[in-house]
Amino acid sequence: MDLNKKVSGENKLKKIFGIGPTGAIISLFLFSIFVWADSMIKLSIVTESASLIKIIGIVLIVFGLGLHFWSFSTLRSWWVDDKLCTRGPFKHFRHPMYAAWITFICPGIALYLNSWFYLFWVFLLHLLWHKLVIKEEIIMIDTFGDMYKDYARRTGRFFPRMMNYSN
Repeated sequence: MDLNKKVSGENKLKKIFGIGPTGAIISLFLFSIFVWADSMIKLSIVTESASLIKIIGIVLIVFGLGLHFWSFSTLRSWWVDDKLCTRGPFKHFRHPMYAAWITFICPGIALYLNSWFYLFWVFLLHLLWHKLVIKEEIIMIDTFGDMYKDYARRTGRFFPRMMNYSN
């Protein structure tokens, strides 16, 4: 298989944006529902130590933004060369840009808002994104074949894989 195989024109936008725009729209829609519902229900706060939880939330947000920009910077070479990117944050995550948002930034927002309700939103986001990203992974398998399958076995989807399960 030609590892430098060109992505077809119809997949060009999918290659650049993946499922990101679709996931972002659904995530923001869910967030707006949770904001509305939270204003109606007023569920309990995570902790009375609001300043501590806000600091933890801010740290997660900053870390997530750093991961997002590092991922974007690293991925540019894949966009140009049509190669499977397995370096930088892609060495640990298959989808570090999405992970930045659903594993760090959104939980940071939930903690900053100090609400159990928003933590449930984050849980739903993970379920949603695990389903959405399957389409993108199918494109990657179609493009890179066994090379991507091997990469997927070595890396986590949204969390770094702690143990290597390669055969």
